[in-house]
Amino acid sequence: MKNYSVWMEGYSITGNYATASYVGNTNAESFEKACFNLLKDDDYFDMGNLSIWGCRLFDNEADARESFG
Repeated sequence: MKNYSVWMEGYSITGNYATASYVGNTNAESFEKACFNLLKDDDYFDMGNLSIWGCRLFDNEADARESFG
């Protein structure tokens, strides 16, 4: 198992915005399973697209900030 950090890209929509944010760390066999471990109880988590409410998930801060700071 590997330790994964999960980051969510930022967003800007209907007057609201946020920069990339840290979701958490967990040990898992893959990044997909790490996302599931951290977010399985989140109603807005989309396992098929690895996203939360349309915001993509990344395994590092730099990639999460690249798309929308």
